[in-house]
Amino acid sequence: MEQSDAFTMTEVFSIDYTNSGKESRKPIGHFHDSYELAFFIRADIDIFVKDTKYRVQDGDLLLINAFDLHRIFYNPNHEYTRYVIQFKESFIYELLRTLQLEQLVQKLQQKQNKKISLTIKQRVKLEETFRNILNLHKKKQVCLDDPTLEPALKVHLLLLLLEYHKLSDLRRSPRKFNPIENQVHQIIQYIDEHYSETLQLNDLSVQFGKSKYYISHSFQQVTRFTFVEYLQYRRVIEAQKKLLQTDIPIIDIGLECGFQSLQHFYRVFKKISKQTPAAYRKENK
Repeated sequence: MEQSDAFTMTEVFSIDYTNSGKESRKPIGHFHDSYELAFFIRADIDIFVKDTKYRVQDGDLLLINAFDLHRIFYNPNHEYTRYVIQFKESFIYELLRTLQLEQLVQKLQQKQNKKISLTIKQRVKLEETFRNILNLHKKKQVCLDDPTLEPALKVHLLLLLLEYHKLSDLRRSPRKFNPIENQVHQIIQYIDEHYSETLQLNDLSVQFGKSKYYISHSFQQVTRFTFVEYLQYRRVIEAQKKLLQTDIPIIDIGLECGFQSLQHFYRVFKKISKQTPAAYRKENK
């Protein structure tokens, strides 16, 4: 999760453990091509994910969908300990298909509130699960000729996802937004529906009946992205998906995603993805 502001290409499966004291951490924003399940043992942070701001504290579990833009803000006066698992659906798809659970990841992706606050008993159980997965992963990296370790990892991950699914179903109360968060949530939904069009702050001002200053200030207050930053990220995310999932010519993808010229598309895409659209398609498709 702790990466620089940009797109992050990930492996089919990885797990990371961080245990640090009180220290200053730079706010970071990025997205990646895998799902992310984070268990925060010690934390006091704000995370903006796609269109929702979460306050994350000790014992919270958070799922972030693949390609969901998120930005993290740390409290330097609080210790920070967490596990993060990143995985692609392809890593466990055969297991899901064998068990007739092909829809599990999609169901998790569609959940509205991705954060679960755990009880003490649940924390203890989940911490042991994450620790076991971390140890299995470390052993797999050393014992390359042991054919049992990857299947064991997949089974442990599946059991963890099923546990998350069960816990999230127990907490179905809708998340409450304050008035500013609710307004920004609506603005983001509007951007997500109209990113392919020519879109400016003035258009949002007319749509929502608020001044450009109010929209700009409120948007950055909640998301910590400027309107232009968020719009550029949103367009690049959709362009990446089209580059991987279709054979549409690159120039047409740029236009479909709201860029006004091929030059502008290449410049913004490279700034965020660290490579050109052509290189991204060639290396990842």
